[in-house]
Amino acid sequence: MRHSLLIALLYWAAVSSLHAQVPSPAPIPSPATASGGGVQRATGKISGVVTDSSTNKPVEFATVSLINTATGKPIDGTVTDERGRFTLSRVAFGSYSVSVSFIGYETFSRSGVSVSEKDNEVELGRIVLRPVQNRLKEVTVVGEKPLVEDKVDRMVYNADQDITNIGGNASDVLKKVPSLTVDLDGNVQLRGSSNVRVLINNKPSSIMANSVADALRQIPSDMIKTVEVITSPSAKYDAEGTAGIINIITKKNTLYGVNGSVSTSVGTRNSNGNANVNVRRGKVGFNASLGTHQQYNNKNESELHRATRTNPDSEGFNTMLDQMGESKRRGGGVYGQLGFDADLDSSNTINAGVNIYRGNYRNQGFQESLTRYDDALQQIENVSRGASKNASVDVNMGYTHIFKPQQELSVLAQWNKGASNSSTNQDIYLDQDYLLDTLLRNTNEGVNREMTFQVDYVHPFQNKTQLEIGTKGILRHAESDALYRRIRLSTEAEELRPNEFTYDQDVYSAYASYGFKLLKNYNVKSGARFEYTNIDGKYIQPYQDPFTDNYYNFIPNILISRTFKSQTFRVGYTQRIQRPQIWYLNPYVNIIDDKNVSFGNPELEPELSHAYELGYSNYFKTSSINVSLYWRQTNNAIESIRNIVGEEGALPVLDGTWQQPDVSYTTYFNIGRNATYGLSFSGNTKPMPKWNIGGSFNLNYISLRSSIQSNSAMQYNVSLNSGYEIRKDLAVQFFGNYSSPRPTVQGKFSGYYYSSFSIRKQLWDKKGSLSLGIDNPFSKTIKFTSDLESRTFVQNSINQNYNRSVRVSFSYRFGKMEMNQQPRRSKSIRNDDAKAGEAN
Repeated sequence: MRHSLLIALLYWAAVSSLHAQVPSPAPIPSPATASGGGVQRATGKISGVVTDSSTNKPVEFATVSLINTATGKPIDGTVTDERGRFTLSRVAFGSYSVSVSFIGYETFSRSGVSVSEKDNEVELGRIVLRPVQNRLKEVTVVGEKPLVEDKVDRMVYNADQDITNIGGNASDVLKKVPSLTVDLDGNVQLRGSSNVRVLINNKPSSIMANSVADALRQIPSDMIKTVEVITSPSAKYDAEGTAGIINIITKKNTLYGVNGSVSTSVGTRNSNGNANVNVRRGKVGFNASLGTHQQYNNKNESELHRATRTNPDSEGFNTMLDQMGESKRRGGGVYGQLGFDADLDSSNTINAGVNIYRGNYRNQGFQESLTRYDDALQQIENVSRGASKNASVDVNMGYTHIFKPQQELSVLAQWNKGASNSSTNQDIYLDQDYLLDTLLRNTNEGVNREMTFQVDYVHPFQNKTQLEIGTKGILRHAESDALYRRIRLSTEAEELRPNEFTYDQDVYSAYASYGFKLLKNYNVKSGARFEYTNIDGKYIQPYQDPFTDNYYNFIPNILISRTFKSQTFRVGYTQRIQRPQIWYLNPYVNIIDDKNVSFGNPELEPELSHAYELGYSNYFKTSSINVSLYWRQTNNAIESIRNIVGEEGALPVLDGTWQQPDVSYTTYFNIGRNATYGLSFSGNTKPMPKWNIGGSFNLNYISLRSSIQSNSAMQYNVSLNSGYEIRKDLAVQFFGNYSSPRPTVQGKFSGYYYSSFSIRKQLWDKKGSLSLGIDNPFSKTIKFTSDLESRTFVQNSINQNYNRSVRVSFSYRFGKMEMNQQPRRSKSIRNDDAKAGEAN
């Protein structure tokens, strides 16, 4: 049934022959001087499409200049988008020349372009660029992007422009992205919500399947080019959850020739190295990259204090728990990718790629627990050792047929597989005599697979509108095979608890997105997505039965924008859905220690959210600002809840051995309602040519309402970055961030801060570089606390992470670039509908 439905959806999109066109976002113009020499109100517009004369394909990034006929000087300009289109808006009435140029092409020029009140929208049609006959042997292109760019539908952080990122990992990079916060465990939040989907190069990766926090630590920062934050995804995206999409774009050279780079970094807490190479000849291109990372000296010290009452109505507490511990973790892995693309002819292209990852980590810890009962005292010492191995492979392929510029059909497919194997050994010693009493042995083997098929079609219309339609099928399978073993040496008793869990989730969807212009001044992008979800779960667990579920969702969205000179206003609404993945569903009991356990909840339902946003952006000279007001309400919000065994809501899995009044368990529930009201501000400026300053501020009021508990509070985050070019080959950069305490359903997590400094020296005409960086120079550790409370317990915990580090990094670029072709852009799959795992 599910496969026949998928085939029908794919066929529907493939045979559809609809078409539309959305005007490109307008560039930032200066007031245009008319031919008469006076400055007039900019009311006209000039647009067109730039294509290659030999391939008939769009030319992206071509420079378009508007030249005043009277003075012969350029007064405005822009670049073409991925479809070769350009638009010059707010052009004063008068006569002009239009010049189009791109490296490796002959410059095109057209004179006598007149903008008047009667003809205020000039369409130049198709402009053809001819490649130059000679080939440049070698060319060095030096450019500088702002650290943060605000685009119509997303915020872009140019990670490769920030030298403080050198030698770190993806988690370090995300700490510096506006609107994002990353806590000490590596959990990512966007505008106060952890319900985000992280993609790599617009695609899901099996490395993210179990824990996003762990995956981010395994990706070297030197492989990251940009990070995109999308808070209002269009209908073309999967039904993203409450907060939005984080898309990590890795470095992949698309210029013609043979070129690449190598880099390495050695530090006090971690080291890494990576290399990439690009080969492009004629109509065929290959690219490959390989990176490795090692983590060491990752030390953590923790405290936990909990008071528990047996009777929720009593005033006093009858059990007191104090825990002190420390842990260390080390390990590393290898991350690589290989890509291929080819032009079969002027209208048909294919591409394929594979990503691999392998990791191996070990940890050890010691913990002392002291429990005071009404009339007794218990002392426990716990020595733990653990190991985890994980591996993943992602294979993708695609085909694109271009009927004509802006009209194309894409067929995409992707297959992911990930595997993990973890084990934890705990030796428990009782009382002051330090007698070995109990052995705990946990193992868990997991596998996840995902197959995706997708068809997209884009078609422009004569009336300057554009329609995008498509269909998609995602077939997910996850399984977990866990074994818990408890051996009591004093009684020679042994307890075995197997836990096998399998989970299938199939999602079939179809979408339509339509862009048009309203009242000449407003750009509108609206759409809707229909999704059908089928779920099948099976597990071996006492008192638990297999379960199935299916549901339909209709998900609309709309985005309206208007531009006045350099200012843009936008308002948007979107409805989204987010499904829990195996991390939240798996009932496998993770025995953290003898007093704390955690497990998933297979009865979780998907989250449904409504998001409203009002935005404003302005660009002037060397500065830019972006302001957003937003309201996000999530129903059936998934939150973690901590309870005490025996309290109402305890699950049957905690019977028998664990029926002690001081053992707590953590699991997940659909708490009911989660509302966030927020203000987001970011900006960049250059007080002088060699000095840049950027920063962001996010203020949220978070309201959590549920039948279990409720809570609400203000939360804010502020970040600042600044760079200064001492001379052409020497630069310094600083980054600082502070996040205030944030509320949870049962309490709050403390605030924290992070800072870093870097200095970089460029060598050999900027082909090489040597840099020195330091993280958290003002503090040896970062302290993180949490306060939780319910009717039966009060708990306070403290974690101190030894985060200060120093590193030295070196990089070198090699090869030649042949500039007789334009860069390419390929279609890719986006799976961004599922709620992924958290750390801890």
